Amino acid sequence: MNMQSVWQLAFGFFDKPVVVEPAESYATSDAGLLPIREFDARIGLTERFIAALNDPRHQPSVEHTFAEMVRMRIYGILADYSDQNDHDVLGRDPLFKLLAGRSPDAAPLASQPTLSRFENSSDIPSLQRLENALIEQFIQSFSQPPRQLTFDIDTFDDPVYGEQQLTFWHDYYETSARNSAWSTASACG
Repeated sequence: MNMQSVWQLAFGFFDKPVVVEPAESYATSDAGLLPIREFDARIGLTERFIAALNDPRHQPSVEHTFAEMVRMRIYGILADYSDQNDHDVLGRDPLFKLLAGRSPDAAPLASQPTLSRFENSSDIPSLQRLENALIEQFIQSFSQPPRQLTFDIDTFDDPVYGEQQLTFWHDYYETSARNSAWSTASACG
């Protein structure tokens, strides 16, 4: 393998600088999350998530912090690991430990069942606080808050064809793979 010239990049979201440099051996395929984690540390997005959500667990029994689990799910979703089963492996990944705030050589992060309980424990008031926090974060991203926001929510049909798996989830105005002839005719004019 021909490696590019040596470069280093440091991130400060952990208690010690995280230095990234090319190496011959495989470490992780998700290093692209490091700049996102650094950006998150600057704007405090996951901190807002943590503050908005209610942690109903009995604290003396807690092994995995709420912050770790929030970050595991957010960064897992950003890396296209939307299925919680992936976290049984990701919980041992040194990069995901670092993203969650643990040392790469620390104990594994939360498992899939723990993350499922975490997600299912969210209550309506927590989700409303989270919604308000995200809106506030968005508005604060402007140097001067906008007087008005316009959301263009376009509801259009994008049908699937050929009896594809899970087409039952895609059924807007009664169009689906079963009546794709109607969809094709209406899409063509």
